[in-house]
Amino acid sequence: MSDLIGRRAFLKGAGAIGLAGLVAPLAACLPAGPTASPAVSPPPTFRPRTTPIKHVIVDVQENRSFDHYYGYAPFAGKYGIPAGFKQPDGSGAFVKPYHFESLTTADISHTWADIHREFDKGSMDGFFTTDGRNALGYYTAADLPFYYGLFESSTLCVNYFCSMLGPTYPNRFYLAGGTCGGITTNSVFGYGVLDYPIILDLLEGAGVSWKVYNIGLDDVTNGESDNVFAFWKRWAHDPRTVAVQDDYLQDLRAGTLPEVSFIIPSFSEQRDEHPPADIAVGMNLQKQLITALQQSSAWATSVYIHTYDEAGGFFDHVPPPQLDAFGLGVRVPTWIISPFARPSHLEPALYEHVSILKFIETVFGLPTLASVNHRFDSSTPGGSNNEASNGQANGPPAPPRDGLATIGNLMECFSF
Repeated sequence: MSDLIGRRAFLKGAGAIGLAGLVAPLAACLPAGPTASPAVSPPPTFRPRTTPIKHVIVDVQENRSFDHYYGYAPFAGKYGIPAGFKQPDGSGAFVKPYHFESLTTADISHTWADIHREFDKGSMDGFFTTDGRNALGYYTAADLPFYYGLFESSTLCVNYFCSMLGPTYPNRFYLAGGTCGGITTNSVFGYGVLDYPIILDLLEGAGVSWKVYNIGLDDVTNGESDNVFAFWKRWAHDPRTVAVQDDYLQDLRAGTLPEVSFIIPSFSEQRDEHPPADIAVGMNLQKQLITALQQSSAWATSVYIHTYDEAGGFFDHVPPPQLDAFGLGVRVPTWIISPFARPSHLEPALYEHVSILKFIETVFGLPTLASVNHRFDSSTPGGSNNEASNGQANGPPAPPRDGLATIGNLMECFSF
């Protein structure tokens, strides 16, 4: 998410004129720009299922970078922090990463502008000058024992990047729809403010069961919820988007876990690892959810994907490839946890959040979102919420990235 102060400041300013008065015009402008007629879109192509996977669970935590969590992990090898890594302090000296002494730290900025300053055209040398010393803090196995313990039986993706050099909501829009639709800020939120095809539409069209489990139901109307699926008109009030933790545990016990599940840990209750949350709280929640899955009948045919929506301003030394005007963003930790996962494996293939969509599409034989959504093929709606547009009426194109062969589909992480 945007830093706490930034989001609260936005909401305070919106309160005087009414949040609905802001969101409605934003929603109205989203479909603008060149769009292809639905009549010219080819019919969805469904493919046979070819893997033994029957359940995919996707958990997305908040605001941690790869180097911040695993840069000094013994198993990270050449993908960890290189010897002598340091950052300029802006005054001619340099600053090295340091171990955080506390499991809870202050939030730091991670807006589009600030993450681009950190990125510095690929030099990856703007973390300290943008966000200060906190941007260079890191954790170790002593701080994250459960996560580090996953390596023995799981695959760690070492070239998995978030989708955009920006904050939470745009990155989560990529995870839902393969594109941000030109939105680069956290200022577009609320029930039903978006309306273009997302992964839930593909699942519904193919008769694949799904559910969104909220580990604490946050406030969608006031922009505190990470459950962006409710931002789409078709799914805004679908009961399957408001399942809770007890539903997840009960579905495991009853053998009724859907084929695709999304887990949304609470931002408001600080269960998502977003600073200033205690990282042990989020880690222990994941231990509970993963252990419950492993002890259920669903485990034998399941994949649990554990990732982070964006890096939150924390440092990483690997420059993300720039596939288009919107990203990729900073590298984030991603685990593939499954009986089929390659154990103690570091997977170097290029991944981002849309890789999860490609994986789901591959497992369940779905068409791509790129084949059914042409709204952003030529351009995106410009304006203040599309910082890539530089204030122009239209911004750069952003078709769903699941049509790109350069982005992997996670299949390299498995042995079937």
